[in-house]
Amino acid sequence: MTQHLDTAALRQLYAEFKVVYGDDWAKKWRANYAEQVAFVQQAKEQDWFPADFQRQLWESGGVSGIGPGSSVSVAGAYEDAEVAGYLLELRDAGLPDEPQSAAMALQRAYDSILERVRPRYTAKRPRARIARLLAALFPHHMTCLMDDRRTYQVQGLVGAGKAPTNWIGQNPLIRERLREALQGLDGEDVDHAMFSWFLWEKTFGAPDPGAEETVGVGREPVDLPALSLLPAVAQRRSLTYVGYNVPLLVAMLRECEQGLSRADLIDVIGREAPNLKSQSSAPSVISQAMGGLGLIQLSDGGYRPTPRGTEVLASSQPAHLLRAPLIGRVFGVGHLLKRLAAQPKGIEQLVLAAELRDLFKTRKTSRAATQLILWLEATGLAEGRTVNGLKRLFLTEDGEDYAAALPEDFEARWTLPIEDQAADVGFEEDEPFRLDPEEVTPYGVADIIADGCFLPEAELQAMLALLRHKKNLVLQGPPGTGKTWLARRLGYALAGAKDPGRVLAVQFQPSLSYEDFVRGWRPYAGEDGQGGLRLADGVFLECVAAALARPDEDFVLVIEEINRGNPAQILGELLTLLEADKRVPGEALRLAYPRTSDERVHIPPNLHIIGTMNLADRSLALVDLALRRRFAFRTLAPALNDAWKGWCLASGAPESLVATIQSRLDSLNGVIAADNRLRSQFCIGHSFVTPPKAGVEDWSGWFKAVVETEIAPLLDEYWYDDEKLAREEKTKLRAPV
Repeated sequence: MTQHLDTAALRQLYAEFKVVYGDDWAKKWRANYAEQVAFVQQAKEQDWFPADFQRQLWESGGVSGIGPGSSVSVAGAYEDAEVAGYLLELRDAGLPDEPQSAAMALQRAYDSILERVRPRYTAKRPRARIARLLAALFPHHMTCLMDDRRTYQVQGLVGAGKAPTNWIGQNPLIRERLREALQGLDGEDVDHAMFSWFLWEKTFGAPDPGAEETVGVGREPVDLPALSLLPAVAQRRSLTYVGYNVPLLVAMLRECEQGLSRADLIDVIGREAPNLKSQSSAPSVISQAMGGLGLIQLSDGGYRPTPRGTEVLASSQPAHLLRAPLIGRVFGVGHLLKRLAAQPKGIEQLVLAAELRDLFKTRKTSRAATQLILWLEATGLAEGRTVNGLKRLFLTEDGEDYAAALPEDFEARWTLPIEDQAADVGFEEDEPFRLDPEEVTPYGVADIIADGCFLPEAELQAMLALLRHKKNLVLQGPPGTGKTWLARRLGYALAGAKDPGRVLAVQFQPSLSYEDFVRGWRPYAGEDGQGGLRLADGVFLECVAAALARPDEDFVLVIEEINRGNPAQILGELLTLLEADKRVPGEALRLAYPRTSDERVHIPPNLHIIGTMNLADRSLALVDLALRRRFAFRTLAPALNDAWKGWCLASGAPESLVATIQSRLDSLNGVIAADNRLRSQFCIGHSFVTPPKAGVEDWSGWFKAVVETEIAPLLDEYWYDDEKLAREEKTKLRAPV
């Protein structure tokens, strides 16, 4: 495990650096670095604006003659006086002395420069160029590490503080730590900046053991991220993805810092991911962290972070540091990148998963491939977008960089013989949102109608539009009008696919509480027989997390019988956040049971809620006005119309029987609606008398059974104080057919 270097160790390494970097190549680099810094710092205003000066400012490789290159050009900006003027303002203003303030100011400078040149002068982010530029503008605060992975690695190595910024903002904190450690030793800003590269090269610069090919791990300038590729036969065959996977790995690493037994590590997994069956799933999570990503190892009788694990733990963006091991150590990830790189218009997820499955001739499903796709999204290498109701995968800019780092003949060389295609042991997760491509098919309004909905297409489209705009919809109506049935299918149509992983149904009941639905303390039994309480997320926060993890996809939570519970009590402070205009991070609230003092939660705009409400339930009070204000309401009525009639006839029902049922139900509902004790909300819905699509053998017997076992008991309840009327209406229904 790579420990933080203390001051004595840093001073000793600095002495070694002065010797090693006394070679000619290092002297030349230092001279060029110092020359570029002097060129920028000493330039007068009248010399700053000409295009030739700006070209040298942007293109000089003096700051970093080794490491990541800079192929992205911004030549058009060389004659932009506004850009040049802003850079001059930055140089003259400098950065604050206080490290955290300097970090924030440096991040703002990076972002502002990027906004000025992209997309106006370049389609891609000129990250290395801007980093070199900032190193010359702020030599006292910048290193020459030039990318996120190296920066986070050295930051963790030297024990520097962290700033709430991206990687560029961590540079002042690294430099502050080095100044503190090297105080009194000879050396200038350029020496300290180069020392940061020496530390990276000495500690992290070697390729992974057993690597067949490496990119960007030496001193030569390259435009590609560092990558070590294991041979195909040594790569892991699969890597299961679970909800909250990256935070779970970080939590495991944090607990393992001082060494942890297997039993304790399993307990950590159970505590951090209560949606998993820890006894069966935890060993696979441990295997994922060890063999799959190389983050933990067994050492001195316990699990401890590897050097890579320490890097991940120290990083403010741990998902980014998982990219290289994911590509280099897991079979199939590189193939996904290559195929997406060849299709700039994206590839449908189901098609991509099927293509990857073909690499494994022995696999029968695309599940393992889908897990790797989720890993690409979790680490920011790819992003999903819904196009014409189907999810398509696209490479991000970072994904494009890693795809370019792979050898040209990668797909031809990284193949598996049949005998080596045994998949790794996987595990089943209990998380509510799971994607199995074998179960997912496109779904839309036409499919709702084909499944047996008797509403006009225009009305269904209006419901979907309302759901997209309002975010929350309640389907209310009498019993038997298909509220829950339609709610699920509206969810599928909104998602664009019949995907059980994105449409989840729950039911409210009077005893349901905030602690059950959102978050609360739950009892657990430890392996030593001692129990306790642990803070566990309920289904609602699991839905929120799933939607946040995949922001380009719609998720739907169906709440059956929403008025049977107490929504204000069950949702608590989140009731406010249901409103469409409050679904932004700026509206986030502190939960009643926060995990940390600064935790804030908001409901993402891609999580929609459909509630159902039975208007005939006498035991329920009027719906809470706060809930009513945050939901749109649509009333479903009995639909014994031509569409219903057509369904019955297509199922094989005799036309005379269909006409009789229609006539008798219409008559009964007329009586119910005219009764001031009941009114229309107690009418009998069409679902009671809608036959299955495959039909029935005895049609007359089927209708009689529905009357006796479903409708008649309901009428007895309706007219419990008027037995004569109940008997009359039941007699009409029981007449021979």
